[in-house]
Amino acid sequence: MPGKALLCSLSALALGAGAAAAKAPVTASVLEFGLEDTLFVADATAGTIFAYDLPDAGAAPAQDAAYNLLDLDTPVEAALGAAPRSVIYNDLAVHPINRDAYVSVSYRTEAGEQSAVLSVARDGAVTVVDLGALPASTFALEDVADEGVSFWRDIPAPTLTVTDLDFVGGELFVSGLSTGEFASTLRRVPFPFGAAAASTSVEMYHAAHGQNETRAPIRAMTVLDIDDTPTVVAAYTCTPLVTVPVSDLEDGAHVTGKTIAELGYGNTPVEVLSFSAADMQGNVGTYVLVVNREMDADLITLDALREAANSEGINQPVRYLGATVGVATTPLPLSGVLHAADQDNAFILALRRNLDTGAMELVSFRKGAFFRLSDFISEYNFPDYVYADNQPSQGIRMFQNLLKGDEGFPDQMR
Repeated sequence: MPGKALLCSLSALALGAGAAAAKAPVTASVLEFGLEDTLFVADATAGTIFAYDLPDAGAAPAQDAAYNLLDLDTPVEAALGAAPRSVIYNDLAVHPINRDAYVSVSYRTEAGEQSAVLSVARDGAVTVVDLGALPASTFALEDVADEGVSFWRDIPAPTLTVTDLDFVGGELFVSGLSTGEFASTLRRVPFPFGAAAASTSVEMYHAAHGQNETRAPIRAMTVLDIDDTPTVVAAYTCTPLVTVPVSDLEDGAHVTGKTIAELGYGNTPVEVLSFSAADMQGNVGTYVLVVNREMDADLITLDALREAANSEGINQPVRYLGATVGVATTPLPLSGVLHAADQDNAFILALRRNLDTGAMELVSFRKGAFFRLSDFISEYNFPDYVYADNQPSQGIRMFQNLLKGDEGFPDQMR
């Protein structure tokens, strides 16, 4: 989510600019790809979703390959003409064909505060996408969040009108805020745009707060089949995990999601991703990955998710603040991640801040490992280290060589 002061300024611009009729958003916030070359861009402050037809992407890459861009700020600032350290990275998506990264940003120049969508290739080439020159259609959301409400003095509620997008089965699922007593809303928008959206208010039980909540919006979600039932898996701030069958999301309905986990307090989830991958032992499974801003990421197997979705759910407070309950998860060391996306069969792509330098990085994490070997200096990095001649040690050697190749260190393979 953009910074407070920048959000406030851009919100005022969007609300007065009639963005629903524009060819480009005033604020480009959440991104999502549809089939092939359709890019959805949400202008949350204006309550409008744009669908752009991108140019032909060409052929898919010959093989899955990692991103290793350790200073994204410099080429981004150069492409935008932005002031140093003025860029706010709003979201990340991956083109389904050429696997280029698309990044929505807000930034500051001598002309004032602006917004853009960029494409970034693995070689670090950054291109500003000329949204105004692309064929586009728009969808204006009804009952958007009340512009008279703000949080922490300077975060306008309309900036939360769209918190996440997920395109599944010809529908765009839109989470966020609306007006009314039950402000947390899930919308189903048919695509191509034209038909009316179904809008459903959603509440859930928050075990860390010990109460049902109707206003706090879903922050991140994915839609997947659980026992052949299309289901929204949604994460909220502080961090309940909730399931809602898609069949319950009828226009005008009010539904109560099933809370299946309490993952920890004081945290904002930034992405919920679903994918199939092999683990470090070579076993292929389907997973849900909850990427968090303040905590470790949570990896959940489809089997565990299925069991939790078929359970009674959580309806009692946790025993103490910080306790986690519900579906079993595996913590993953994805630290400093601001946004993430499913890159391809082999990798998760992430925008993260380097905790030492503060630089923005665009880097890939191999599925099944979910960490970058070059983030660490360990016993294995000493030049005189010798791998033992046994299966476990040789397995570690092969694994480390794989990650060294991913991260651009083939010369250090041993």
